[in-house]
Amino acid sequence: MSGSENGLRISNDYINHVSNNIANASTIGYKSSQPVFFDIFSTSLHSKNAIGNGAGILTVIPNFNNGTLKQTDRDLDFGIANEGFFRVLDTEGHIYYTRNGQFILDSNKNIVNMQGMYLTGCNQSSLKNACNTSNMEVINLKNAYTLQAKPTTEIRLKMFLNSSQANNLPNTNNSYNQLMDLENNTTYLSIYKKNGEEEKIDISFNKLDKNKWEVHFKSNNADNQNGINNTFELRFNEHGKLISDANINIKSNNSQYNDINLDLTDTIEKPGIHNVFEELAQNGYSESKLKTFHFLPNGEILGMYANQKSKIIGQILLSKFISPEKLQPENGNLWSATAESGTEIIGIAGQNGFGNLVSRFLEMSNVDLNKELINMIIAQRNYQSNAQSFKAEDKMINTLINLR
Repeated sequence: MSGSENGLRISNDYINHVSNNIANASTIGYKSSQPVFFDIFSTSLHSKNAIGNGAGILTVIPNFNNGTLKQTDRDLDFGIANEGFFRVLDTEGHIYYTRNGQFILDSNKNIVNMQGMYLTGCNQSSLKNACNTSNMEVINLKNAYTLQAKPTTEIRLKMFLNSSQANNLPNTNNSYNQLMDLENNTTYLSIYKKNGEEEKIDISFNKLDKNKWEVHFKSNNADNQNGINNTFELRFNEHGKLISDANINIKSNNSQYNDINLDLTDTIEKPGIHNVFEELAQNGYSESKLKTFHFLPNGEILGMYANQKSKIIGQILLSKFISPEKLQPENGNLWSATAESGTEIIGIAGQNGFGNLVSRFLEMSNVDLNKELINMIIAQRNYQSNAQSFKAEDKMINTLINLR
């Protein structure tokens, strides 16, 4: 009767296994699994007297095929297109892996899953050179909520000058923060001091001689004696090409200002053209607060600030294994590494075999309900058959007992 008894037990385990797959058909990132059965013999398999003694479950193989990605329009929902796991830490520092990309921000601005486990990757401070995959850390956005002011160190000025006249220079690009004073032939540009304070700079132009212009940079404030006050010449050859230095250092005796490099590359002088600014820009900005953030396919977190600036403020890294089917399943739709799963490989989404990170999408369970319902019918039939076999064996034993 041991064969029938084993059959009942294994069929019951199989029913429980199929039931678990069906129950998790709506679980985010869940991976279905399939038990592998093997024969049990009472003696050696090669013996002529080997007797079948039922079956057993050798192992359970998870199915890591991708589930369907479903759009949620929620910023902290992620799916992984193809290979990779999110790497999370519990409060005791234990490492787990999951395909469930549902995350939230906790009160300390850590990105955590619904169980409060911390998502790992690189923070803003780690991105100055490159994200170091060998030094994973909890992703925390607290320091990214304020964009520190950046003093102006670079001004880009590209002009087209009429060699036959010295008219004022209208601006053709409305995106630059400046005004024109038509009477005084002066342009105004906003720059930023070391403390992040905004200041207007007057930029005036006067033609001195053939192929020669004078440019004057001056602080537009009540105390302009302590600000920027620089004058320099632009010289062109007979073909209108700038032959004086295209990079000029604008200095101030006031320590509130950084030295500023003025880049005049591609400024030209030609007859018969209108005097015009083709480009006028600077690289400074004031302090600003984080307005929103987005996630890029490589896992980078792009912060968008109230002053229209943007900055990479972190990066989600993914993990993978040579033998993911050997990972140990844990409660909460998690896995943990084992010796059989191989060494953890950490990398950037979209590179070296890792799938892309898809923001505002979640990976659905890969359970095939039709298949699992068929498996349930098969498992129930097997259970019924083993029960009938058990009853038949029981009846035979009773008959033998009654022969006495």
